[in-house]
Amino acid sequence: MLKNILKFTFFFSFLLCSSHAQEWLKRDAQADLFKDLMIVDYWNRKLNERLPVTYNHLLYGGYFNMPSARMGQEGEIGAGISWVPPYHNYNLRIQLLCNLEISGNYRVFKGIPDPILGAFGFGDMSDKGANVKLSLFHPEDSGYKLPGVAIGFEDFLGTKSFNSKYIVMTQVFLDLDMEASLGYGCHRIKRWFGGLSWMPFRKSCLPYLEGLSIAAEYDATPYHDPAIEKHPKGRVKKCPINFGLKYRLWDLFDFSLSYVRGHALAASASTYYNFGATKGFIPKIDDVLPYQTPVNTEPLGILRNEEVLVQDLIYPFREQGFEILRIWMYYEECQKVLRIRILNNDYRLEKDVRDRLNHLLMNLIPDDIDEVIVVVEAQGFPIQEYHFRMPFVRELAEKQIGVHELNVLTPLQEVTYHNPFTATLLFEQKREPWNLEIFPRTRAWFGSARGKFKYILGVNAGFNGFLYKDIYYSIILGCTFFSDVNDISDVDRLNPSQLINVRTDIIRYYQQKGITLDVAYLQKNWNMGKGWYSRASLGYFEIEYGGIATEFLYYPINAKWAFGFEAAIVKKRDFKGLGFTNRIRKLHGFSPTYQKFLGTQCFFDLYYDWEVGKLDFRLKMGKFLANDLGVRTEVTRYFQSGMRVMLWYTVTNGHDKINGKTYHDTGVYLSMPLDVFFTNSTRNRWGYGMSAWLRDVGASSCTGNELYNMISLERQSW
Repeated sequence: MLKNILKFTFFFSFLLCSSHAQEWLKRDAQADLFKDLMIVDYWNRKLNERLPVTYNHLLYGGYFNMPSARMGQEGEIGAGISWVPPYHNYNLRIQLLCNLEISGNYRVFKGIPDPILGAFGFGDMSDKGANVKLSLFHPEDSGYKLPGVAIGFEDFLGTKSFNSKYIVMTQVFLDLDMEASLGYGCHRIKRWFGGLSWMPFRKSCLPYLEGLSIAAEYDATPYHDPAIEKHPKGRVKKCPINFGLKYRLWDLFDFSLSYVRGHALAASASTYYNFGATKGFIPKIDDVLPYQTPVNTEPLGILRNEEVLVQDLIYPFREQGFEILRIWMYYEECQKVLRIRILNNDYRLEKDVRDRLNHLLMNLIPDDIDEVIVVVEAQGFPIQEYHFRMPFVRELAEKQIGVHELNVLTPLQEVTYHNPFTATLLFEQKREPWNLEIFPRTRAWFGSARGKFKYILGVNAGFNGFLYKDIYYSIILGCTFFSDVNDISDVDRLNPSQLINVRTDIIRYYQQKGITLDVAYLQKNWNMGKGWYSRASLGYFEIEYGGIATEFLYYPINAKWAFGFEAAIVKKRDFKGLGFTNRIRKLHGFSPTYQKFLGTQCFFDLYYDWEVGKLDFRLKMGKFLANDLGVRTEVTRYFQSGMRVMLWYTVTNGHDKINGKTYHDTGVYLSMPLDVFFTNSTRNRWGYGMSAWLRDVGASSCTGNELYNMISLERQSW
């Protein structure tokens, strides 16, 4: 008996100890897990730790007046102002590539009236400049063990009054929260220069001191040289050391206060944001989830006839952002096929379109349908189509295959056409005859003789829709509320264009009062099959021109390249009213003469999309409106957010002269998807562009919606 009691006691104690041991081991394992997670988090932070980049008075990586080899994050856009006696600087910066920084400056010479234009109201003299910096090696590439190296060119366009070239090396000492630069330059930056920045409170527990840095630099600019320093009050240099404080607030704003040239106080303020990487300022809370319920795969028959099927599809598709235009059913090679033509209203990326379609089809298509062809349409013509083999879609629903496998099995294909005599049309929706859009009317000019900045601000009302046979129309009315352009002349007082004035007199059109008809045209688009597309358009294409145009494009599915041909015959519109004029102005010096004019333009276009570098290239070769022959090169950088930045450069035989030098049309265009500002997905975009100079060389008229743009927007995966 005693032996049994001892055995029972021993067994119970063993169980109790075992339970405590398991509990202890469990707690110990949890402690180890949290410890491991803390270690992983520490090393992630350590590996991704980055010393903040500081920017100089011209808003590119640097200190005060001198540059460094450092740059911001890819996709960043910054804007700012600086007061560096005796100049006011207005600056813009964009990090176009991870190793390419571009900035522009508008520099005002305070207290120095423009010697030619000052009497007309221009005010103080000014100068526009553009800067570019190319990183050969980032400090971050080696984890700050090696210095970064960059080469740069300041003010390389225009008058080049502040032109300089340099190479600079920057070493970051992360443990010391410090960076140091050493460089060599020529022209305005003369020989050796350097800089130092220290953030003593970066690891402080006081958050509002973390962004404070102390900076100093050796300024290598020979300010005493009148050929280098254009402003007489800027030629005082008592000390080559510039020093001061910089402060970063909320990782969004930059401020600096410095003492430069041993003579004057300088200050700057700027802001920046990474528009290229943003996923939106506001979550997409108004977007519906991909379709899940109710699930209805009942075969066609007594319980679910064709009319019921149509109703089952129309409303879920509409809720998901697709408008069904037509539905057909037919047999092909003993397969029962359902063909659906849709319009994508909401989604910017092709992968989002496919994902929504996957969910709709696997939950709503009858079990006796063998194949579903979904045709995507834009502006009245089919762009591309998906061939969904329903056995594969049902395997996705049953989780036997994944989304990637289904995407491989249902690739994008060229548009095909069914036999209309054997197909049954189940549904056809009449197109909306008109659609109303209200959007701002804005226009700006820099460098007018009567002011540095001129603008118009108003509202546009746009009406668009489809007429008979899917003919698209667009009408835009404009009304200006605020404007200061009525005193601007349409002749450049310094460098009047000696080409026929096909573009430089555009200001006359924006000086109209009341409601204006800016755009009114018809356009018909065709998909001719096997990657060939065409269009024809007729009407008022823009505020200055109207006429007829045509375009042909070869752009196969899944191709990264395309080519096409476009041509147009246009007439110049009257400055007031709806009529056209048969003559155009041509200046001889400043004396106007007039000649007969019927504008023609024709181009051979080449396109290439380099997805690895996220760059889109276009060459436009042919005849421009001013009868000049040449090539316009466009390079577009696109980002994950959908932001697109385009740079263009045109070389023609027009031989347009500015300040005695041949000018080639140069400019920049920024396009931003509006869904980053909305709580729902939208395909609408905002865009703005400008040329370095308003000239007639390399000018062409708009001719409606271009085929490549329409098609590529439906296929884009970024």
